[in-house]
Amino acid sequence: MVTLEDLQTYCKGKKIIIVGNSSSLLNSNNGKLIDNYEIVVRINRGYYARQQLYDGILGSKTDIVSIGVKMAVQAATIIESNSVKYILSPIIHSEKLSYHNVYDVAQDTYNSLKESLGNIKPSTGISTYNFFNRFIDFARLDLIGFDFFESSSRQRNQLGHIKVPDHNGSKELLFFEKSHDPGKTLIHKLKGGNTMINNIPTHSQHNQFFFKNNNKRR
Repeated sequence: MVTLEDLQTYCKGKKIIIVGNSSSLLNSNNGKLIDNYEIVVRINRGYYARQQLYDGILGSKTDIVSIGVKMAVQAATIIESNSVKYILSPIIHSEKLSYHNVYDVAQDTYNSLKESLGNIKPSTGISTYNFFNRFIDFARLDLIGFDFFESSSRQRNQLGHIKVPDHNGSKELLFFEKSHDPGKTLIHKLKGGNTMINNIPTHSQHNQFFFKNNNKRR
């Protein structure tokens, strides 16, 4: 059984990127950028889209998969992958994933986030961000493929899931803007992404910072 301390130890002091499932992520090749992070977190069926369809432009690395939907069969397949270290379950639902490397986020963490969003069900993406932002002592925590539902979801478009999400993108964006540290966290702007994201450093500005500092460590 995975504990919070296990994840905190694994992620401490690392540069982490959470890869969302916005279809705007497919408008440019972000594979090198994603794979240069020390820990890559992917969400729900986006893990399979990366494997099956878009390995080059979405990167090839996955360290943690965050699952917020009922994916027991898929979870078993993920666990068999040598590259995936942990599975995070940030959404509270009736079925639990009973595997040795799954961490279930506490009920009060989920409830607090839901209350912050006006009692609207949080998406897996914002729930994953909230967990890392609250509980992990990271060097950086960046997001890519997040446009807060302005464009359609890649996993629904490409893998046949067409249900419209019962989430509120505007409230999730506002929550992010209020809770993140601009010195340690940004959302990579993507072509065709959310035009509401105005006060976040640009993709190119962060690339200069990230690769400059990454090269120093090598």
